[in-house]
Amino acid sequence: MAAKTIFLLALLGVASSKLPHKRTCDPEPRKDRPTLCSNYGNILYLDKRQAIIEKNQSMLEQRISALEGKAKKIARLETLVTDLSSALGDLERMKTQTETEFQNTKTQLKKHKEDIASLKREVRDLVEHRERVGGNFSEIEKKLDATEKQLRDKTAKLENLETETEGAFNDTQRLLSLYKNELSNLTTTAQRLEVKVEARLDSTRTEFDAKLKEVQNKNEAFSTKLNEQSAKVDEFKEESDRKLRSIDTQLKTQKTTVDMQKADIDSLKSSTAGIKTRLGSAEGKLAEQNTLKEALNRLTADANAKVAFSATIIESTHVFTGPGSSHRKTLIFNRVLTNIGKAYNSKTGIFTAPRKGVYHFSFMTFGYSGYTSGAILVKNGHYQVSTWEFKGPDASDTTSNAVILELSVGDCVSIILWQGGKVHSSVFSGFLVFPTS
Repeated sequence: MAAKTIFLLALLGVASSKLPHKRTCDPEPRKDRPTLCSNYGNILYLDKRQAIIEKNQSMLEQRISALEGKAKKIARLETLVTDLSSALGDLERMKTQTETEFQNTKTQLKKHKEDIASLKREVRDLVEHRERVGGNFSEIEKKLDATEKQLRDKTAKLENLETETEGAFNDTQRLLSLYKNELSNLTTTAQRLEVKVEARLDSTRTEFDAKLKEVQNKNEAFSTKLNEQSAKVDEFKEESDRKLRSIDTQLKTQKTTVDMQKADIDSLKSSTAGIKTRLGSAEGKLAEQNTLKEALNRLTADANAKVAFSATIIESTHVFTGPGSSHRKTLIFNRVLTNIGKAYNSKTGIFTAPRKGVYHFSFMTFGYSGYTSGAILVKNGHYQVSTWEFKGPDASDTTSNAVILELSVGDCVSIILWQGGKVHSSVFSGFLVFPTS
């Protein structure tokens, strides 16, 4: 790492120096004999170029010396972080790479020194033989241009390398600082945990001692109770033995009694067999009586289930029942001809079903042709069937209808007139066809 830093600083020094890019005299075309501007100007240019190169070389040597001092400090710093082996692996690889680059830079610098020495020798040769040679220095100028271009390229490369090295060095320092802080935090945490663990161990040890002492005390008390219970168990065992002997005696007595009772039971069984025979005949007679009772009950129910009625409206001369209004008008058949079961009410004109079953209803109306006649049979206020007769040329009209309805207990059936209708007489009849369960 130190070598890499030194190398970058050296490159920075080379890059910061400014080389001249123009000669004192402009280049002249090739001639048979050199002119004063071409020869003398080239010599001055070479001398000035040589002075600049020597100055840069001196500055590089000074910076290298300063960087070597810094490299020693960095080496001491590296010894402080040897414990962080996992993190310093990358740093060691970077150091190796940087030292390799530094060696390469030294090699290149040495080569540059050799090139400068060669240029010095060439300049001396040029000065000594400028009169003999008498030619232009175009080839030397080309070499100098090439050398200048190489120096610029190397300067740019050194600047880039210096920037990368400075960034890597800063990252390494930040990483090292983070590792140090983390190590410090870990040390502090470990110390706190050690204190807490020791305190918890002391507390646990105290609690364990107290509980152990309590268990020992309870164990002693339990041993005392166990001894007392053992004595009680022995007493209970002796008493149980006495009771068992007494029970054995009683069982023997009871066995004798049981044997006697068995003999009595055998005699009773013989007597019971005869009784069962007589009971069998009695049960047969009782079953016949039950069958007769059920038949009687069915007959009684059928007699009670008979429902039938028939009623008419009492005729009155020139008196009509009607007309019907917007409200329903129930026809009251006040002359009852038949009312078995008492299910029809002659005062309200309503039949109320006394039991659940299937019923047959029929009705007939008689009226004069001057009025609309007919009627409607309703169940619980809902239309079921009806008759209708318009006004006509005949003197009178008769209508009739019939229906079979399934009713429940309490359902009501009645006859009402149409709105505006009139009847002179009418008949309303019904009966239970059969009951339903």
